[in-house]
Amino acid sequence: MRRPRAAGLPAPVPPGGVLVAADGVTVRLGGRPVLERASLRAHAGEIVALVGPNGAGKSTLLAVLAGDRRPDAGTVQVAGRPVERWHGRDLARVRAVLPQRPTVAFGFTVRDVVHMGRAPWAGTPAEARDATAVAAALDATDLRALADRPVPTLSGGEAARAALARVLAQETQLVLLDEPTASLDVRHQELVLTVARRRALDGGAVVVVLHDLGQAAAYADRVVVVGAGRVVADGAPASVLRPALLGAVYGHGVEVLEHPRTGALLVLPARPAPPGAPASHPFPHVTEVHHG
Repeated sequence: MRRPRAAGLPAPVPPGGVLVAADGVTVRLGGRPVLERASLRAHAGEIVALVGPNGAGKSTLLAVLAGDRRPDAGTVQVAGRPVERWHGRDLARVRAVLPQRPTVAFGFTVRDVVHMGRAPWAGTPAEARDATAVAAALDATDLRALADRPVPTLSGGEAARAALARVLAQETQLVLLDEPTASLDVRHQELVLTVARRRALDGGAVVVVLHDLGQAAAYADRVVVVGAGRVVADGAPASVLRPALLGAVYGHGVEVLEHPRTGALLVLPARPAPPGAPASHPFPHVTEVHHG
């Protein structure tokens, strides 16, 4: 099926509007379902975190939302239009994707790679923003000092930030991120998620795959738990991040605590007490949260 011709600059989705919607999505690989009847929506102005164990189907769901993988059943709409009806360049002006393992095979500099994010806007009035968008993306990812370094000479974390900067420079309303914090130190993990929060506050929608449940609790407006190819929970962090549910999905005990000073949710793996540890709670001012 041919995609339609490019239609020009996209109109932004208003605050609260649905930027991407998947309904009843099923994907099979080798005859085995890796997603079954999964549904999800992301609205302008929010961060949606996809969490779940390895192999649960999170990256597959993100690829379906991006239009990079066609489902065997179900539908996907981006900005109110079926994803298969978008011309490739038009779609790239609406959504940007950070894959789980971005690679650069040649000796491009960081600035070169970030500038690649501006390709969808070539020949449009938005092209006048190229230099500004690239500079802003370098600053947002703490890469200005490395802008002229060849990407193959960077550390893994630096290269991951360069890939994120390319996504930011694309300046799309919908941003899809697959494990953007996986190879980063603590400072840059917080930087990346703060950038995601800023994008949502500016009217974008961010769908992000995370393994750190504490990060999902701290930054997401909604958490979608994926287990064995199914969406098993979808809601506000406080309603979804429950010890019983998470323990069942991950096959490992999980504790959900309230921070003693801020009240923020802390999500930690349950661990046995070390030999000789006191029987009382090691953090007497921390309260365990039980939902239902």
